[in-house]
Amino acid sequence: MKGSKSSTESRATAPAVRPIRREIIFAVLLTMLLGVVFLCKLLKNPPAATPAGSLPASIALSVPESKSASLVPAPKPLVTTAPAPAAVVQSVPLTAAQLIAELALIGDDGAAVTPAQAAKFRKDLAELVRRGAASVPAIQDFLGQFTDIQYAGINGGQQLGYASLRLSLIDALRQIGGPMAEAALLQTVQTTADPTELLALAKDLSQIAPGQYDDQIISGAQQTLQMAAAGQLGTNTAVGPAFRTLQTYNGDGTPEDAANKNPQQFDSAVQLANLPNGQGLPALVQMAQNSSGSAQTVATEMIAQLAGQNSDALDTLTQMAQNGQISQSAWVQLAPILAGNQYQIDASGQNYTVVNSATTPGIISQHVAMIDSLMDLVPPGTAAAKSLQQELNNLGAN
Repeated sequence: MKGSKSSTESRATAPAVRPIRREIIFAVLLTMLLGVVFLCKLLKNPPAATPAGSLPASIALSVPESKSASLVPAPKPLVTTAPAPAAVVQSVPLTAAQLIAELALIGDDGAAVTPAQAAKFRKDLAELVRRGAASVPAIQDFLGQFTDIQYAGINGGQQLGYASLRLSLIDALRQIGGPMAEAALLQTVQTTADPTELLALAKDLSQIAPGQYDDQIISGAQQTLQMAAAGQLGTNTAVGPAFRTLQTYNGDGTPEDAANKNPQQFDSAVQLANLPNGQGLPALVQMAQNSSGSAQTVATEMIAQLAGQNSDALDTLTQMAQNGQISQSAWVQLAPILAGNQYQIDASGQNYTVVNSATTPGIISQHVAMIDSLMDLVPPGTAAAKSLQQELNNLGAN
């Protein structure tokens, strides 16, 4: 048919497909080649880890070489290292002996005690008490060394609350209490020769165990007075506390003895006994007859003091013994006086000391004879007989 075209002709006359441009194919091949090369390099030499804050490698590679040279190097990252924690120093608690050593430093040089030192003193002492029985051995060891620090004469010493270091430790034992503290107090009673310390110990033991240690307390007071009379405690030793210990724990039943309750009466009796030629005897006899309790005992003691040098006083004392006017407790206190101890008041009239008048063989013999005559007037085996016999033994040792 003339008007139609064959399919062959149609295909021949269709527009030809434009061939792919060689430039594009070349570019693709080049890109692939470069990628393979780049991948090989990466596998052979992997990049170093990128520091924090620096440019990623992909960005750095895309920057033209002419410009990458002008880039400012990225600053190194700021590494903040936390400071090492401070070493914690474990404070080791002081031992009881170390606490006592610290107490002994306060006032040791005689310098004024500061408020800070006083506060530390009270703190260390309270710590000893808080530890209880664990502190007792160290306290007992210190008391056994017979060393002390007196606070009475130190400026500011009153802040410490005690007259001496030993007295503070004795009071610590009282506060601790218990068998160990009780034994330490008793041992100190048996070894101390300080009258003030002895009285404090007696009070503490009586508080812990009423009446249980009266014999040891009385014995300690007698020995203290004997040592004072022999001059073994130094000159002008105030023995009033030892005397009060005898008065208190020897049967009068109250710590308010004549030297404490009626100091004027006690001083008056001592002054009467020290008048020359026995002039004070009548007043002492009247005091003994018209008083009771400790006041009567004080007057009787001063009569006994005169008996060693005045026959009228000895007759008076003998008559009182025969009439049963001298109690067992009074005999115990009279015994050291009959052996030669004499109470004397100093010039101030406020303090008294004990001196030993039995210093020569003749005077000693006189006192021995006087005690022998009085021994027949007291029942054998009693406290009075034992006290008188002890003084005879002491005189015999001289």
